[in-house]
Amino acid sequence: MGKVMMLAGGEYIYWNSVLIAAGALAAALMAVALRLWKGERLLPMLLALPIAGLLGLYAARLLHWYCRYESYESLAAALGDLRGGGWSLMGAFAGGLLAFALLRLLRLTDNLPALLDRAAPAAALGVAVGRLGDLFTTADRGKMLFASEALHRLPYASAVANTASGALEWRFAVFCAQSIWAAVIFFILLLRTLLPRRALARRPEWADGGVFFLFLQLYCSGQIVTDSARYDALFLRSNGFVSLEQIVCAVCLAAVLAIYSVRSVRAHGWRWYHPVCWAVALLGLGLTGFMEYYVQRHGDEYVFAYGMMIEGLLIFFCATCAMLRSTQKRADP
Repeated sequence: MGKVMMLAGGEYIYWNSVLIAAGALAAALMAVALRLWKGERLLPMLLALPIAGLLGLYAARLLHWYCRYESYESLAAALGDLRGGGWSLMGAFAGGLLAFALLRLLRLTDNLPALLDRAAPAAALGVAVGRLGDLFTTADRGKMLFASEALHRLPYASAVANTASGALEWRFAVFCAQSIWAAVIFFILLLRTLLPRRALARRPEWADGGVFFLFLQLYCSGQIVTDSARYDALFLRSNGFVSLEQIVCAVCLAAVLAIYSVRSVRAHGWRWYHPVCWAVALLGLGLTGFMEYYVQRHGDEYVFAYGMMIEGLLIFFCATCAMLRSTQKRADP
């Protein structure tokens, strides 16, 4: 249960809910501001945002119910009362993407990639703010315990009472790491959006979507590591080894590589560097997967395991960027 901020009209208002709402509002305002800055039509974004908010809300609860069905009386109860319970951030993203896709399906926008490019920095900002809500809950804490009192503070650790003994434990503040990483992604994507690009797409239809794909690469890489560190991650009912977020993030990373691979082959035909990039990417993803297996069997080697996992994801990121580079051309001086 989160900390109560205030009591209004007989209803408790929690700090966590307020910060999540603040994150959603910040994301919406940023998405609108970026459309205005780029001189693009505002109507598609204004139509997409409320639909994304509604679909994201229910999709986030639906995924949480699927993974933690024992926490609810029924599916109807989970969807009927949204004042309590939990949420899945992947569900919120899925609902948002569905809303943007719906706009394209209804022909309310003729450039979905450009719309997603403006939504990507906004999403990172929303996560950076919203994750701070776990300052006031016991969720999103890590498996790692910190014995040194010098680390008994944010951003390293957060105090949680042991459910069995009641003793105070200082666990890795996963939510804080996720918030900081999301803030870093936001500034990277903001600069990528506002500053002129020197590299140009080889085909006009590839000009948009790059910011959104970069968001997927950076955010999903961070989530694979930090979700592994959580002791309360969401798992599929048939799988207790790899979390739902890790599976979705791995699929998203592979999808970005596949898109850039198809574009590269279309632009140049078959080249020797294509299988090399795929082999390097497979090596990086394989290393990441093995270290997930390793850390679950060697719980006292978190630093080594997560360091190697980050290295594997960095290898995969470099392979994807190399494939992206082959789809671009340099601007004329």
